[in-house]
Amino acid sequence: MSRALLLPLIWLLASCGSPADTSPVKVIVGAQLDPGHDNPRLEHSVIVIRDGKFQAVGPQQSTPVPKGAQITSGMGKLVTPIPSSSLIAVGEPADLVLRDAATSSAEMIMHAGEWLK
Repeated sequence: MSRALLLPLIWLLASCGSPADTSPVKVIVGAQLDPGHDNPRLEHSVIVIRDGKFQAVGPQQSTPVPKGAQITSGMGKLVTPIPSSSLIAVGEPADLVLRDAATSSAEMIMHAGEWLK
């Protein structure tokens, strides 16, 4: 391959990173949601987080996932607020724990919209 063709090819490959990897919007899709404050659990939820706060929370059937968002699969998971006295609702700080639904063991923790674990 000629050098004239190789340099544009290297540049093209280097620029192929996924925009979702750096998206300021994070979405958890498909998890069972325990929103807190004795509210009923929601199966197959969508939780949209932007700027460290919950932007949208609702059922997967009616809550859109923003294009280019960083998506975390919540299948087989349970999402609960941290601390447990908090609420997962639009405008609230995005502090949550993603648990294995079968064992309730914590798998990932989010504080102010950023994954810690």
